[in-house]
Amino acid sequence: MKRLHELTHLQRQFAEEHQDTVFRFLSHKGLPVEDYYDIVIFGYLHAVQEYDENPALSRFRFSTIAWTKMGDCLGKHYAYENKPKRKAPTVSIHTYTSGGLTLDDILPDRRKDLQAQAADRLFAMEVLSCLTETERQMVHLKADGLTCREIAEVFSTTVHSINGQFRRMRMRLTEMDL
Repeated sequence: MKRLHELTHLQRQFAEEHQDTVFRFLSHKGLPVEDYYDIVIFGYLHAVQEYDENPALSRFRFSTIAWTKMGDCLGKHYAYENKPKRKAPTVSIHTYTSGGLTLDDILPDRRKDLQAQAADRLFAMEVLSCLTETERQMVHLKADGLTCREIAEVFSTTVHSINGQFRRMRMRLTEMDL
């Protein structure tokens, strides 16, 4: 399907003369004009352009081409609306579901996760307080995803010395029994 482009004067005039085709289509399908006009009109305009620009289509009635294009647009709209991500059930935090459950009953205990995160954060801060400024920078770079080679480049040293530094940090922290 070619992209829709600006209508020529003749195409615009033709579209205005045959606009009742859109209303007949919506009426035949039992669709409200206010909701579906903006959806099917693009198929209609595409049909106007194709009918004018493709001489092979002149053997068909315009309404046939237009109904096909509008039906295609409607089908794409329904496919778009019926995607699973648009049909996902929503649950309010404060109301009960049909099964009588709240969101806190359905989801795992989020407070435990928050407590674990807070404990991990305190532990990390305690560990970092035992390190020198250079060691802290190395740990932050490693946490940011840098390799030992990249860290060695930052500190203008060798990979071997960086690995040794990390090994000594681990041994020192293990001895501290944190």
